[in-house]
Amino acid sequence: MASAIQARALRRTFGDFHAVAGIDLDIRYGEIYGFLGPNGAGKSTTVKMLCTLLGITSGTATVAGFDVDTRPDDIRLRIGVALQDSSIDGKQTGREMLQLQGRLYGLTASDIATRMDDVIGLVDIGTAIDDRVDSYSGGMKRRLDLAMSLIHRPQILFLDEPTTGLDPASRSAVWAEVRRLNEDHGMTIFLTTQYLEEADELADRVGIISDG
Repeated sequence: MASAIQARALRRTFGDFHAVAGIDLDIRYGEIYGFLGPNGAGKSTTVKMLCTLLGITSGTATVAGFDVDTRPDDIRLRIGVALQDSSIDGKQTGREMLQLQGRLYGLTASDIATRMDDVIGLVDIGTAIDDRVDSYSGGMKRRLDLAMSLIHRPQILFLDEPTTGLDPASRSAVWAEVRRLNEDHGMTIFLTTQYLEEADELADRVGIISDG
Protein backbone atom coordinates (compact mmCIF):
# COMPACT_ATOMS: atom_id res chain seq x y z
CA MET A 1 0.00 0.00 0.00
CA ALA A 2 1.24 3.51 -0.81
CA SER A 3 2.24 5.79 2.04
CA ALA A 4 -0.42 7.96 3.65
CA ILE A 5 1.99 10.92 3.51
CA GLN A 6 5.21 11.08 1.55
CA ALA A 7 7.62 13.95 0.92
CA ARG A 8 10.93 14.14 -0.87
CA ALA A 9 13.29 17.13 -0.52
CA LEU A 10 10.32 19.30 0.45
CA ARG A 11 11.21 22.98 0.75
CA ARG A 12 9.51 26.27 1.49
CA THR A 13 11.34 29.57 1.40
CA PHE A 14 10.20 33.09 2.17
CA GLY A 15 12.70 35.32 0.43
CA ASP A 16 16.08 34.27 1.81
CA PHE A 17 14.56 32.46 4.79
CA HIS A 18 14.38 28.65 4.53
CA ALA A 19 11.36 27.75 6.67
CA VAL A 20 11.49 24.12 5.51
CA ALA A 21 14.87 23.20 4.08
CA GLY A 22 14.44 19.90 2.24
CA ILE A 23 12.75 17.23 4.36
CA ASP A 24 11.80 13.63 3.57
CA LEU A 25 8.76 11.93 5.10
CA ASP A 26 7.24 8.48 4.72
CA ILE A 27 4.21 7.95 6.97
CA ARG A 28 2.21 4.73 6.95
CA TYR A 29 -1.56 4.44 6.96
CA GLY A 30 -2.92 3.85 10.45
CA GLU A 31 -0.03 5.28 12.46
CA ILE A 32 0.35 8.30 14.70
CA TYR A 33 3.39 10.19 13.49
CA GLY A 34 4.86 12.75 15.85
CA PHE A 35 6.60 15.74 14.25
CA LEU A 36 8.66 17.19 17.05
CA GLY A 37 10.54 20.46 17.22
CA PRO A 38 10.78 23.83 18.98
CA ASN A 39 8.85 26.95 18.05
CA GLY A 40 9.92 28.25 14.65
CA ALA A 41 11.43 24.92 13.55
CA GLY A 42 9.15 24.60 10.50
CA LYS A 43 6.43 22.28 11.81
CA SER A 44 3.42 24.45 10.96
CA THR A 45 4.83 25.40 7.56
CA THR A 46 5.22 21.70 6.75
CA VAL A 47 1.63 20.99 7.79
CA LYS A 48 0.30 23.86 5.69
CA MET A 49 2.12 22.56 2.62
CA LEU A 50 0.86 19.01 3.15
CA CYS A 51 -2.69 20.33 3.66
CA THR A 52 -2.44 22.38 0.41
CA LEU A 53 -2.84 25.67 2.29
CA LEU A 54 0.65 26.83 1.29
CA GLY A 55 2.48 26.23 -1.96
CA ILE A 56 5.73 24.32 -2.02
CA THR A 57 8.94 25.98 -3.22
CA SER A 58 10.55 22.76 -4.43
CA GLY A 59 10.48 19.02 -3.88
CA THR A 60 7.44 16.76 -3.99
CA ALA A 61 4.77 15.56 -1.58
CA THR A 62 1.74 13.28 -1.73
CA VAL A 63 -1.11 12.92 0.75
CA ALA A 64 -3.57 10.00 0.48
CA GLY A 65 -1.88 9.17 -2.82
CA PHE A 66 -2.44 12.59 -4.42
CA ASP A 67 0.16 15.19 -5.33
CA VAL A 68 -0.13 18.34 -3.21
CA ASP A 69 0.81 20.54 -6.16
CA THR A 70 -1.54 19.14 -8.81
CA ARG A 71 -4.40 17.43 -6.89
CA PRO A 72 -5.19 19.71 -3.92
CA ASP A 73 -8.98 19.26 -4.15
CA ASP A 74 -8.68 15.46 -3.90
CA ILE A 75 -6.50 15.85 -0.82
CA ARG A 76 -8.82 18.31 0.92
CA LEU A 77 -11.73 15.88 0.65
CA ARG A 78 -9.73 13.19 2.45
CA ILE A 79 -8.07 15.07 5.29
CA GLY A 80 -9.11 16.73 8.53
CA VAL A 81 -7.11 19.66 9.85
CA ALA A 82 -6.96 21.31 13.27
CA LEU A 83 -4.44 24.14 13.13
CA GLN A 84 -3.06 26.30 15.94
CA ASP A 85 -5.12 29.24 14.70
CA SER A 86 -8.68 28.04 15.12
CA SER A 87 -11.43 29.17 12.76
CA ILE A 88 -14.10 28.85 15.45
CA ASP A 89 -16.63 31.70 15.66
CA GLY A 90 -17.35 32.44 19.29
CA LYS A 91 -20.78 33.92 18.49
CA GLN A 92 -22.14 30.62 17.17
CA THR A 93 -22.96 27.46 19.08
CA GLY A 94 -20.87 24.35 18.70
CA ARG A 95 -23.73 22.69 16.82
CA GLU A 96 -23.94 25.59 14.36
CA MET A 97 -20.20 25.38 13.70
CA LEU A 98 -20.41 21.66 12.99
CA GLN A 99 -23.39 22.15 10.68
CA LEU A 100 -21.52 24.83 8.76
CA GLN A 101 -18.45 22.63 8.42
CA GLY A 102 -20.58 19.78 7.10
CA ARG A 103 -22.21 22.03 4.49
CA LEU A 104 -18.80 23.28 3.36
CA TYR A 105 -17.86 19.67 2.66
CA GLY A 106 -21.05 19.13 0.66
CA LEU A 107 -22.75 16.79 3.12
CA THR A 108 -26.53 16.46 3.03
CA ALA A 109 -28.63 17.51 6.01
CA SER A 110 -29.22 13.88 6.97
CA ASP A 111 -25.51 13.05 6.65
CA ILE A 112 -24.64 16.05 8.81
CA ALA A 113 -27.11 14.97 11.48
CA THR A 114 -25.64 11.45 11.54
CA ARG A 115 -22.05 12.59 11.57
CA MET A 116 -22.77 15.20 14.23
CA ASP A 117 -24.05 12.56 16.62
CA ASP A 118 -20.91 10.53 15.95
CA VAL A 119 -18.38 13.31 16.49
CA ILE A 120 -20.14 14.86 19.49
CA GLY A 121 -19.87 11.51 21.25
CA LEU A 122 -16.38 10.91 20.00
CA VAL A 123 -14.86 14.12 21.38
CA ASP A 124 -17.03 14.32 24.51
CA ILE A 125 -18.58 17.77 24.04
CA GLY A 126 -21.91 16.75 25.59
CA THR A 127 -24.68 19.29 26.20
CA ALA A 128 -22.25 22.19 25.68
CA ILE A 129 -22.70 21.63 21.95
CA ASP A 130 -25.72 24.00 22.10
CA ASP A 131 -23.86 26.72 24.01
CA ARG A 132 -22.12 29.63 22.34
CA VAL A 133 -18.47 28.89 21.68
CA ASP A 134 -17.24 32.00 23.51
CA SER A 135 -18.44 30.35 26.73
CA TYR A 136 -16.16 27.32 26.17
CA SER A 137 -12.95 26.67 28.05
CA GLY A 138 -9.72 26.31 26.11
CA GLY A 139 -10.00 22.53 26.28
CA MET A 140 -13.58 22.57 25.00
CA LYS A 141 -12.61 24.78 22.07
CA ARG A 142 -9.84 22.34 21.16
CA ARG A 143 -12.30 19.44 21.27
CA LEU A 144 -14.80 21.35 19.09
CA ASP A 145 -12.02 22.13 16.61
CA LEU A 146 -11.21 18.42 16.55
CA ALA A 147 -14.88 17.55 16.00
CA MET A 148 -15.05 19.99 13.07
CA SER A 149 -12.03 18.34 11.48
CA LEU A 150 -13.76 14.94 11.74
CA ILE A 151 -17.26 15.79 10.45
CA HIS A 152 -16.57 14.46 6.93
CA ARG A 153 -14.87 11.26 8.17
CA PRO A 154 -11.31 11.96 6.93
CA GLN A 155 -8.71 9.32 6.16
CA ILE A 156 -5.85 11.41 7.54
CA LEU A 157 -5.95 13.90 10.41
CA PHE A 158 -3.45 16.74 10.83
CA LEU A 159 -3.15 18.15 14.35
CA ASP A 160 -0.85 21.15 14.69
CA GLU A 161 0.19 21.48 18.34
CA PRO A 162 -3.30 20.57 19.58
CA THR A 163 -2.54 20.99 23.30
CA THR A 164 -0.54 24.22 23.34
CA GLY A 165 -1.78 26.44 26.15
CA LEU A 166 -4.02 23.81 27.74
CA ASP A 167 -4.00 22.87 31.41
CA PRO A 168 -2.85 19.33 32.31
CA ALA A 169 -6.39 17.91 32.60
CA SER A 170 -7.45 19.30 29.21
CA ARG A 171 -4.22 18.10 27.63
CA SER A 172 -4.82 14.60 28.97
CA ALA A 173 -8.36 14.65 27.54
CA VAL A 174 -7.12 15.62 24.07
CA TRP A 175 -4.49 12.87 24.24
CA ALA A 176 -7.24 10.36 25.02
CA GLU A 177 -9.30 11.51 22.03
CA VAL A 178 -6.34 11.27 19.66
CA ARG A 179 -5.49 7.78 20.90
CA ARG A 180 -9.10 6.65 20.54
CA LEU A 181 -9.38 7.96 16.97
CA ASN A 182 -6.34 5.97 16.01
CA GLU A 183 -7.14 2.77 17.89
CA ASP A 184 -10.90 2.57 17.23
CA HIS A 185 -11.03 4.02 13.72
CA GLY A 186 -7.59 3.29 12.30
CA MET A 187 -7.10 6.96 11.47
CA THR A 188 -3.69 8.14 10.31
CA ILE A 189 -2.66 11.10 12.46
CA PHE A 190 0.12 13.61 11.76
CA LEU A 191 0.77 15.34 15.07
CA THR A 192 3.09 18.31 15.46
CA THR A 193 4.25 19.09 18.97
CA GLN A 194 6.99 20.82 20.91
CA TYR A 195 6.40 18.62 23.97
CA LEU A 196 8.63 15.56 24.38
CA GLU A 197 6.13 13.89 26.70
CA GLU A 198 3.33 14.33 24.17
CA ALA A 199 5.32 12.66 21.41
CA ASP A 200 6.33 9.88 23.81
CA GLU A 201 2.74 9.37 24.95
CA LEU A 202 1.07 9.25 21.54
CA ALA A 203 3.40 8.68 18.60
CA ASP A 204 4.31 5.36 17.00
CA ARG A 205 7.28 7.06 15.37
CA VAL A 206 8.80 10.52 15.69
CA GLY A 207 10.52 12.84 13.24
CA ILE A 208 12.53 15.75 14.61
CA ILE A 209 12.84 19.07 12.79
CA SER A 210 15.09 21.97 13.71
CA ASP A 211 15.86 25.14 11.71
CA GLY A 212 13.81 23.82 8.82
